[in-house]
Amino acid sequence: MTVFWENFHFLRPYWLLALIPVAIIWFALRRNQDPVHLFNGLIAPHLLRHLLHQPEKRNVSQPAHLLLLVWILLTMAVAGPSWRMVPSPFAEDKAGLMILIKLNPTILSEDVRPSRLERVRFKLHDLFKLRAGGVAGLIAYSGSSHLVMPLTQDTRIIEHMAEALLPTLMPAEGDSLTEALALAADQFTGRNTAGSVLVITDSIAQSQVGDLTEYGKSNPFPLQILAALPSKALVIQNGVEAGARALGAPVTLLTVDETDIRQILKHAASQVVASTPQTEGEQWKDGGYLLVPFIVLGALLWSRRGWRVRWE
Repeated sequence: MTVFWENFHFLRPYWLLALIPVAIIWFALRRNQDPVHLFNGLIAPHLLRHLLHQPEKRNVSQPAHLLLLVWILLTMAVAGPSWRMVPSPFAEDKAGLMILIKLNPTILSEDVRPSRLERVRFKLHDLFKLRAGGVAGLIAYSGSSHLVMPLTQDTRIIEHMAEALLPTLMPAEGDSLTEALALAADQFTGRNTAGSVLVITDSIAQSQVGDLTEYGKSNPFPLQILAALPSKALVIQNGVEAGARALGAPVTLLTVDETDIRQILKHAASQVVASTPQTEGEQWKDGGYLLVPFIVLGALLWSRRGWRVRWE
């Protein structure tokens, strides 16, 4: 009971102002039903008390009183009484996924058939097919990082954009992974939403490791790496493992089936849940609907023929 009163509040408290007319009307009714008030000024007060016949008090509910009660209940229902939180039906859709793709010339290598870049495009299709919901965005980087598509529900646009991505479109070769990660974080903070980051790359420059280590210490968003490489040996040789260790991120190697994507989605879901506060994705439940039966009952009684209900 203590917890109930600590949590109890109204979601729309401004509606309680509608109770002010109720108090005014109730006071007016009381005055009009007082016989002393009706004859006040017409008969001397010391004579009035002897002239008035005070009928035996009966428990009579007048339609006006019942209407006021319905008014009070209706006002409280519209004000939205609430005392507990429930999961939001939109909480699952709030979690976003920012995808970072490195577009250096090596991404065109054909040691993964038909090429590393083509395989990445296939994997994006599998990713969105299996994910089936939630917002996603795309960033391309090499010597600089660029937002290709901000967070959106329409992942088909991201697939179309990925089809057009080529290393020749980038201003310069290089590795600006730290800059790309910061750009991804800006997308989440700008929308005030939870999410995770997926880096798709075939290499991480040694010069990036120091910055990635510092970034990993304060990074609020879970991230992981999909290595667009044919073997574990190249993951180590191309610096992907060292970069992942600096970030504290797991590395998934390309597979011929959907195993890699399923693993990525499973890890992303668990990490977003773990990094989200308990109250994130929850909302206060509106308890006004509990008053509806009483409002309907009062309205039915008030509309009875005779305009007066006697309670024996």
